[in-house]
Amino acid sequence: MFLTIILAVITGLPPITRDLTGADPGSWEDWVAGEPEPVPFSVKPLFSCSCDDGIDFAVLMEEGLADSLTPGTIERWALDMAPWVGGVLVAEASYSTPEEIRAWLSEMHGQGLDGVVLVGDLPVAWVMMDNAFTRSSETFPCDYFLMDLDGLWEDRWIGYPSAGRSGQDGKYDTWGTSGLAPEIYCARIMPSKIGAEVSLLQAYLDRNHLWRTEGDPLPFQTLCYVDDDWVPFSAEFRDAMRRLYPLVELVSDPQQTCGTDYKENRLTAVYQWISPFVHSSPLLHQWSPGPDTYWKEVKAIDPQARFYNLFACSNCRFTTSNNMGSIYVLGTSYGLAAVGSTKTGSMLRFEPFYQTLGEGGCLGEAYFDWWTAITAGGFSSYEMSWHLGMVMIGDPTLVPAAPMLGLPDDWIASPEPAVMTILENPCVSSVRVGLADGASGVRILDASGRVVASNPAARGGDTVEFDMRGLPSGIYTAVTESPAGVAAVRFARL
Repeated sequence: MFLTIILAVITGLPPITRDLTGADPGSWEDWVAGEPEPVPFSVKPLFSCSCDDGIDFAVLMEEGLADSLTPGTIERWALDMAPWVGGVLVAEASYSTPEEIRAWLSEMHGQGLDGVVLVGDLPVAWVMMDNAFTRSSETFPCDYFLMDLDGLWEDRWIGYPSAGRSGQDGKYDTWGTSGLAPEIYCARIMPSKIGAEVSLLQAYLDRNHLWRTEGDPLPFQTLCYVDDDWVPFSAEFRDAMRRLYPLVELVSDPQQTCGTDYKENRLTAVYQWISPFVHSSPLLHQWSPGPDTYWKEVKAIDPQARFYNLFACSNCRFTTSNNMGSIYVLGTSYGLAAVGSTKTGSMLRFEPFYQTLGEGGCLGEAYFDWWTAITAGGFSSYEMSWHLGMVMIGDPTLVPAAPMLGLPDDWIASPEPAVMTILENPCVSSVRVGLADGASGVRILDASGRVVASNPAARGGDTVEFDMRGLPSGIYTAVTESPAGVAAVRFARL
């Protein structure tokens, strides 16, 4: 540990997070053997909303997966996302190739697409890369292939390029010298690697909706938990997180950080966001001096955190069964999203990521801004070795700062003709909401976006009255849904 810290101080660079076990994380060959044969590419739209000005965000689902969910789930999800990202398309895609998905995303980006989430078992691009660090080279799944839509990615070598055997083996190993910045953001939700796909996805989308509509109690407490090798950088890591959350608990004392403390005192506490800095594998955290934290223990503890930035080598290798990134997000009762890596390395230079989130951006926008900063001026072999395995697991349209900042201003406009009218504005003890044809359900939200009253049975032609007594004076928002999208109108309670 002391040699690592001395080298970090001399170079000014954090040591790479890596898997100290040397275990096989799962090969490309194993992945291909377990996947179906590719078929011709096709996309079947299932639902869309708020798309008058085009499609801003796409949900691409495994064929047939949406049919297994509770009716109305994907429609509810799209309507929840639309206020934050614009027009949403939910579609199912055939199991084709990563290249065909990339070509479709490029075409959609030309029409205004900003981001995508892939849900279920869909194709994955793999990379075989000689590492810039003094260790063996690596083969890993790489979703950045679906973010960099115009860069040159080639398969020119059999095995690692350093072996010098020209040919193709199905894995990318060569890149152009320019054009490697992102065009869109991309995330994955692959429940099948950690359990029953349908039930895990249904539970995830249900709590996603609840968090969006009800939130969590303020103020939020967050955790920056730094193991021994990164102690010299711990204040820097914490300060980056403060761009999003004012309250960040930093734990970096080498006499305190260990597997026992993390499991018994941290995962059991109430945090909104957890950022562990620790050597890891897809299945465990490797603390100094120990003991290790395994995926089974995380699942059994069921931590209450919503979001994770896993500075933990290969923790988000979503192709590996029971990978911890998916366990944190999909295998607990509270998780919503995580960023991390499928290989050695992690995120560095955190400021652009947390800055965008602190300003009210969604996770995908922050992830895009971080990638843009990393690739500005080129994408060096050192940067690739640190970051090319970075992925996002979960819904990238979630806005962690929403409960602190309130609703987006551009949401507060009803489609024309108006489907909802506030009959007393400002109101005193109650508010009456009039609904026109096509309206469905009414929710009353406070300034943080929490639901304080609702009538899901209300329909067009109804006048619905809500008792506002007991609620503080301030600005509220009435929300309904219609074929034209989400309609929302602000009103004041005196």
